Amino acid sequence: MERLQKILSRAGISSRRRAEEIILAGRVRINGKIVKELGAKADSANDEVLVDGKPIHRPKTHQYYAYHKPRGVVVTKRDDFGRTTVFDLLKLPKAVNSVGRLDKESEGLLLLTDDGELLQRYTHPSFEVRKIYHVHVTRLPNAEERRKMREGIALEEKEVHAFSVKALPVKEEPWIEIVLGEGIKREIRRMLEVFGIKVKRLIRVKHGEVELGLLKPGQLMPLSESILKKMRRSVGLGD
Repeated sequence: MERLQKILSRAGISSRRRAEEIILAGRVRINGKIVKELGAKADSANDEVLVDGKPIHRPKTHQYYAYHKPRGVVVTKRDDFGRTTVFDLLKLPKAVNSVGRLDKESEGLLLLTDDGELLQRYTHPSFEVRKIYHVHVTRLPNAEERRKMREGIALEEKEVHAFSVKALPVKEEPWIEIVLGEGIKREIRRMLEVFGIKVKRLIRVKHGEVELGLLKPGQLMPLSESILKKMRRSVGLGD
């Protein structure tokens, strides 16, 4: 169930503010009954919603997935080198795109959707949707190197920074956790290379409100309605 204002707005009838005026004027019927309450809700998929006696357009239902991208697979719709792509493996509708990317040698959480508005906001730098990575490295960065990564590292395209960098309590092997707010090509690898640190393995474990959790490599999972609400609210698309 959704607020009537949101349903009218998404159907292209009006803005949400204008929708309130339409409702108060008694121009909307739900299943034959005039509705004038601004808090009214309806099921856009099953209820009959009429404005001025005409049925509203029912927008298509978008698709949202979490995918555990395996290592060695590229994130692109078409690869000129004939490499295996995520979209070759998943056979999803053409309208579905990745929310950002992971390079070929990286693995972990990849979000996929055909909701262009959410995708645009979730990847735009101004929203700083945070991504968390666990990285197996040749050595741990020291305190000064971690400070520089937080304050900013000048790469060829721009200066980039991590929100946080910390060691993970993994025995015998050096692993770190890095949190980013935006991403450019091979950003983590290039930041660490400034200090002579190589990446052995890189796994994205969280993207915004979504966690990799127990997803196995190659596994695709539809996102729940509760997670989608959190995602939308985090980038200003909530009710």
